Amino acid sequence: MLLVVLAAGAVIFGVPMVIVVGTLAVSLLPISLAVVVVLAASALSVFHRKRRQADHVPDEGDLLRQFSGRVSAGATIRSTVADAAMVAVPARARRLAALGLPMAEVGDAMTPVLPVNGAAFRAICSFSEHTGAAIASALAVLAERADDATELARQRRVSLAQVKLSAIVVGLVPIALSIGLLAVRGVPEPGGAVIVVPMIAGVTLQVVGTAIVFRVASRAS
Repeated sequence: MLLVVLAAGAVIFGVPMVIVVGTLAVSLLPISLAVVVVLAASALSVFHRKRRQADHVPDEGDLLRQFSGRVSAGATIRSTVADAAMVAVPARARRLAALGLPMAEVGDAMTPVLPVNGAAFRAICSFSEHTGAAIASALAVLAERADDATELARQRRVSLAQVKLSAIVVGLVPIALSIGLLAVRGVPEPGGAVIVVPMIAGVTLQVVGTAIVFRVASRAS
């Protein structure tokens, strides 16, 4: 029962499900079956991650480069945004552009897919609409800026992943081993509250500490 409560708390605090499943498997199942469960959970996690990547729309830099290429080829930014082939463009932005509404409004509607350059894109579109100035080069510059921001975010995710891995090694592995030993050999002598209470307190503190690390790292990402 205690193990179930600790596992539920770890899930609530953001510990990845594959880690929770692995800890439960190592603690409750024979080692051979636990290995099978851990491998299956890992494979399922990789499958879901690859599926999300396959469904991922072009990122901000790629989208801005597509805009820049089309504008360089002679298209207007309005017709580019309104083109149904631009699947990464929000439907509202495509509709506003097709209706001929001011490009400032179209730019506002593009903000969800341009988190780095939303305001700059709006200003460039509005400026081009009123002056007829070429904006292909400016869009290319915004694409490079988005790429730089994406790279910084990637490096931060790598650093946070290292923090999470450290939390796993320091926190959850000892818990799994301790619970596994208890399940196999029982409570060591002299037994009773003298051993069990400090052990429960230690396991609880480890789970809470590991969960806090994951929660903070998840918010930072």
